[in-house]
Amino acid sequence: MGRLSQRSQKLLTLLFVIIATSLITAAFMLTFNGREGNSLPAPAAKSGEEQLPIQHAAFNFGGNDSASSWENAIINVHKKVAPAVVYIDTERTVRTSPIVPDFFREFFGPGFFDFYGQREYKQQGTGSGFLIRPDGYIVTNYHVIQNAEKITVNLKGGKKYDAKVVGSDRKYDLAILKIDAKNLPYLEMGDSDHLQIGQWVVAVGNPYGLHETVTIGIISALNRSISNSNEEGYLIQTDAAINPGNSGGPLVNLKGEVIGINEAILSNAQNIGFAIPIKILKDNLNTLINEGKITHKDSTVPWLGIYMQDVNEDMTEYFKLPFKTGVYVGRVVEGSPAAKAGLLPQDIITQVNQTPVKSGDELAAMIQKMKVGEAISLLVWRNNQFKKIDVTLEAKPEDQR
Repeated sequence: MGRLSQRSQKLLTLLFVIIATSLITAAFMLTFNGREGNSLPAPAAKSGEEQLPIQHAAFNFGGNDSASSWENAIINVHKKVAPAVVYIDTERTVRTSPIVPDFFREFFGPGFFDFYGQREYKQQGTGSGFLIRPDGYIVTNYHVIQNAEKITVNLKGGKKYDAKVVGSDRKYDLAILKIDAKNLPYLEMGDSDHLQIGQWVVAVGNPYGLHETVTIGIISALNRSISNSNEEGYLIQTDAAINPGNSGGPLVNLKGEVIGINEAILSNAQNIGFAIPIKILKDNLNTLINEGKITHKDSTVPWLGIYMQDVNEDMTEYFKLPFKTGVYVGRVVEGSPAAKAGLLPQDIITQVNQTPVKSGDELAAMIQKMKVGEAISLLVWRNNQFKKIDVTLEAKPEDQR
């Protein structure tokens, strides 16, 4: 019994030591955590180093609240950019010719009905642009002011000015306007050579006449091609919303620098827009201002030679067409391949080489993928019947680029 008592005493002593040690350790940890807020102490800064708050890099614009800082960044871009964005109104005369049977045209001669039976009306257009100098020089797209007889520039605040075109280029879809004003706000041109997919961008413009609309997105892709880019693959693709009326407006980075000129959208998609890299403007700006045009070395661009528009619902009803899509020929350029082949105003092109064509963009894209000297077959609607017309494409003249 004595041995058992000694052993029990030893066990009780050991148990007491374990319990006491645990209680002391727990008390120490509670005291430590109470001071530090349930976190480990930060390592001490080395001499000369500054302790910076940890934030997501994409939202670190100078504040500790990421969401608030992000909002402030966009607000600041708008404040910087919006005063230099302009809204462009255009007016042009559109003429249409009557549909008459071929034998009447042959009897009275080419152009007789085009001249005596023409109807004309004023067509209004809108677009965007931005000031690049304080003395009234403005950048926009060529297609915004193409064939315009009157151009009105509206500044932020409501002032309006008549504008004149001092330079334009069809190939790059660029135009420089000039208004008689001074001390105007203007935008700085950024760097489009080192853009990255995923980079944040902001578009400002006049979609559907809604002035000073701001949209935000990212650069979705680089070096894209669409129908009016001559398939050279230089366009910026973005998911920042771009709509009709945004054309010619600026695409800017989060510093408010212009990195692109909004140009086009895919009509059958959402949030797929394209912009011309600002480098193209920077490389050709002085030439456009001083000489009025850009001289392109490429003489192998295929050319059909028509002014066209998409067939729409009103046109389908007016002409009682048995189809709803196609390309309406508004005018045939004199001496062009289309004129030589016998294409006429008010012809409606429905197929190219037996492939249906639904819009002018599709037709332009098809032509640009072909070669100078290539023969193509057009199916056109004329005098309530289909007619096949063969055309041999030629190199586009300098004055048509």
